[in-house]
Amino acid sequence: MEHIWNSYKSGIWLDTILLWLILLFIGIAGMLFLFIIVIRSEKITRRKNYDNYNAVIETIFMHVVFAGRSYASIISDPEYSQYFKIKYFRKQLMKSIINMHQNYDGTSAKILESFYFESGLMETSLAKLKDREMHVVCSGIQELAEMKITKAFPLLVKLSQSRSKEIKIAAIKACTKLNGNKGIVHLAYHKDPIDMWEQVNIVSAFKRNYVEDNDEIELLLTSGNTTVISLGLKIIHTLELARKLPYVVDLAENAPNEQIKFEAQELLLFLTTKNQGDDRF
Repeated sequence: MEHIWNSYKSGIWLDTILLWLILLFIGIAGMLFLFIIVIRSEKITRRKNYDNYNAVIETIFMHVVFAGRSYASIISDPEYSQYFKIKYFRKQLMKSIINMHQNYDGTSAKILESFYFESGLMETSLAKLKDREMHVVCSGIQELAEMKITKAFPLLVKLSQSRSKEIKIAAIKACTKLNGNKGIVHLAYHKDPIDMWEQVNIVSAFKRNYVEDNDEIELLLTSGNTTVISLGLKIIHTLELARKLPYVVDLAENAPNEQIKFEAQELLLFLTTKNQGDDRF
């Protein structure tokens, strides 16, 4: 005990602790420096790979869209086949084909759709629908809708019941893009409330994909979900569907609650006034 007390009074232990702290600091600083170097190196490598992959992808799509080469001929070419096994290349390929499809139509768009299907990118998008991450699911939904994969419609209808607002909106937008007017009538059986923000997004998406013939928007007015009825009224108002006037009249007379009755009467007044104005010309 006396020896320990003397050591304590002499302060030797402070020198030892200070030495260990200095060594610890140097070690941590060294590890941090190495970590920064590794991260920086990875970023440089990813950037080089991105530029390399981008050049390859541009060449592939030049061959596919403008030279008429099929996916089968591309994948059998040793110059390109090695890339399709690389995860990050396929991820970049997906983004590129989606971007290109948004800017092409007609035959070129059909060629891109065939490539998307044959290359297995469609399966990648379908797999995203089962992911736990919301943004990944939304990405898969948008890809399938953009590439017009109608077989995914039942899955998208199911996702429109999601508790996530983002997934719900993305799925409903995709349904309207894939199936036009009929892509929204399934909401007549929708059980969950659709809030105002969601309604505004749905109306906007529906307006972009609306086709005048063979629409059945009035089915939304028969829903047991009052928020769906309200959505139907907003769509009729936005698109000025005067031919739906009889359904609006019936709803105004048999509304499930005062709020819906008020909205129906407001729409009824709007459509009636519009019809009278049109008749004067």
